[in-house]
Amino acid sequence: MHYELVSRALAYFSCLSTTSLLATTMAMAAVNVGMLQPPSACPGSACMMAQAPSLEMQFGGLTSKAHVEAVAAVLWSKTI
Repeated sequence: MHYELVSRALAYFSCLSTTSLLATTMAMAAVNVGMLQPPSACPGSACMMAQAPSLEMQFGGLTSKAHVEAVAAVLWSKTI
């Protein structure tokens, strides 16, 4: 009976201390985020809009069906 009481008390203490540690950590993170300075206007060319690459640049030779079939044939014939 005494062991059960001590065990339950330790479990409650462990749970409460873990919860309070989590709450403290979250509060500190919230304060740190609140103290951040807003980003200033970006200088010159840093604010230019990104341009999407063309399909040829993005996928290389994979736009050709013959190339895709040749690569697939080589890869499927290999054993691991």
